[in-house]
Amino acid sequence: MADSNTVLRIAELDFDAIKTNLKEYLRNQSQFSDYDFDGSGLNILLDVLAYNTHYMAYYLNMVGNEMFLDSATLRNSVVSHAKNMNYLPTSVRGAVAKVNILVTDPDSSQSTLTIPAYTEFQSQQVDGINYTFVTLTAQTATRNVSSNTFTFNNVTLKQGEKLTYNVSVTNSNTKRRFVIPNANIDTTTLLVTVQTSTLDSTRNAYVLSEDITAANSNSKIYFLEEDASGQYAIYFGDGYLGKNLANGNIVQLSYLASDGEGANKANSFTLVSTLGSPAISNVIVSSVSAAAAGSSRESIDQIKFSAPKFYTTQNRAVTVNDYGTIILKDYPNVQSVSVWGGEDNDPVQYGKIFISMNPKVGYAISDTEKARIIDEIIKNRSVLTVTPEIVDPKYTYIKVYADVHYDAAKTVLNNEELKSLVRSTILNYSSTDLGNFNSTFRFSRLQKQIDTTDTSFLSSDMKIEVQQRFQPTPNVGKNYDLDYNMPLKRGEYKNKLYSYPTFQVIDNSGITRTAYLEETPLSFTGVDGIELTNGGSGYTVVPTVTIAGDGVGAAAVAKIVNGIVSSIEIVNKGSNYTTAIVSISGTGTGATARATLSGETGTIRSFYIQSSTGEKIIINPNVGTINYKTGKIRLNNFKPITVDSNPNYASGILTVNIEPDTSTITPLRDRILSIDGDDPISIQITMDDQS
Repeated sequence: MADSNTVLRIAELDFDAIKTNLKEYLRNQSQFSDYDFDGSGLNILLDVLAYNTHYMAYYLNMVGNEMFLDSATLRNSVVSHAKNMNYLPTSVRGAVAKVNILVTDPDSSQSTLTIPAYTEFQSQQVDGINYTFVTLTAQTATRNVSSNTFTFNNVTLKQGEKLTYNVSVTNSNTKRRFVIPNANIDTTTLLVTVQTSTLDSTRNAYVLSEDITAANSNSKIYFLEEDASGQYAIYFGDGYLGKNLANGNIVQLSYLASDGEGANKANSFTLVSTLGSPAISNVIVSSVSAAAAGSSRESIDQIKFSAPKFYTTQNRAVTVNDYGTIILKDYPNVQSVSVWGGEDNDPVQYGKIFISMNPKVGYAISDTEKARIIDEIIKNRSVLTVTPEIVDPKYTYIKVYADVHYDAAKTVLNNEELKSLVRSTILNYSSTDLGNFNSTFRFSRLQKQIDTTDTSFLSSDMKIEVQQRFQPTPNVGKNYDLDYNMPLKRGEYKNKLYSYPTFQVIDNSGITRTAYLEETPLSFTGVDGIELTNGGSGYTVVPTVTIAGDGVGAAAVAKIVNGIVSSIEIVNKGSNYTTAIVSISGTGTGATARATLSGETGTIRSFYIQSSTGEKIIINPNVGTINYKTGKIRLNNFKPITVDSNPNYASGILTVNIEPDTSTITPLRDRILSIDGDDPISIQITMDDQS
């Protein structure tokens, strides 16, 4: 008889646990109390039972997971769940470029010239590949009779190869559903026409359904979906919601098969198709904007992220999240989007919505692309009273100085190989944790990753600086605002703000100097408080408090209790104080106090090094100011003749570097944090062998 306390544990999912549970159950039966399961044929049967149970548990778990969008792993399951939210995964998108075309034709017989739709152009090589671009619409220009030229401005070229697919409607296809036989279709270029029959060439254009509430039984609309094979399928109405197709109709699908993001950055094009009759050979194509916005089809993770947000958005832009969702859906060339209302902008601008996008290629989106995004993606979904404005992201670069202590006896790698490992760790942290809006830099996290890079590493010391880059206008005095958007550390004599590279400036004597910027050490401003050192006595009326120093505007009032000065309160901190002396005058005697200077702001000065003596000579003691609390720097009437060339940054770029006063940096709005791997001095590593 079985032990009543022995039961099959149905919660076991591991194969070995299932088999052990089965053995224990059988051993507690009287018939098998002394049976050797491991050495018997029954052991094979137990394996089969355990495998079967394990398989069933696995498959049921998979089925359970695939029932929900969050846990689904198969693409067709994810797409199916997204379809229930009316979400269509984004297809491959061809890159878009703008060009001007100048055609010279001495034959004056034609007054106009048309570039037909799908005229082909070839790009220069991008990573060794020439890409085909085409016009999507016909372009017509009028002859300039004085020069015999035709000028086509701002012509849009789309990357891809035009394909056409015809299919007849028959009784066997009652659902009127057709799979498009190309996985690289750019669905934004899909054109659908329906011909009545082989005998009747009448054609009707059908458009993608975007609002079923406006559809009726005669609406010439089609629907699009991604099917289980990963290809796109098109289907038509049923006679109630959209016009139903009739047997014998011929459906023609024209579209571009595109190469996605591969063609991005193409910036030079030549005409491939024949233009005019007879053919015109003198055609000059000049680029207006490089190809951009090419992208691969949406991944599983992207669909999981976007579908619920798109469902909430309902294809209209009301909240800031709506704008971000729509742009990510229809302009997949960006890694991330940050949107904020004008009421949250600095400065405040009511009636506006600000959008900043981090492109997958480069650092900013061209003005041409910004205009296209607003006109084609945003305006028809935006609230009429709100004006959208796209602004470039602002980058704050982080420089890392790492001193790594290691035991050489615990590794076979040499010093340079270990440095390379540390550098890879830092760059990997940048690519995974930084580079997007709202990506937070955490000092401790990066240091921990450095410490665990190799088993020979004992510990590390790390310092970071934050950097702003700007391009001053040569020989023109201008104000420049650099916003680090974080608290900055007040400098001392050794560790303080500095600029790189050097720049040329004219000093007060009219001599050109090779100059630098630096923070004036301990340059404070304002009176933060007044500390009472002696209350004195005999004060029958409130005494007068006077603050003298090299600043202006500081004021304070005293309070008395029983003839003694009990406290002094600041009513105006003033500004530009590096020294301040407090005096108290009135009917009593003996009251004294001292001022506490604020460390909220500091001063930036310029200097050069006297070559003969190595002495630092100040050129301008007040080039600008630093607000340590807000992280804002202003350079006033800054007028360099030129910025000296250097091997690390583009020509004309000047950098300003300073330590942050926080170990966790969280950017706001249009700010992106990055460790620039292309800057050879952004990561500086020292290896310290302690073996």
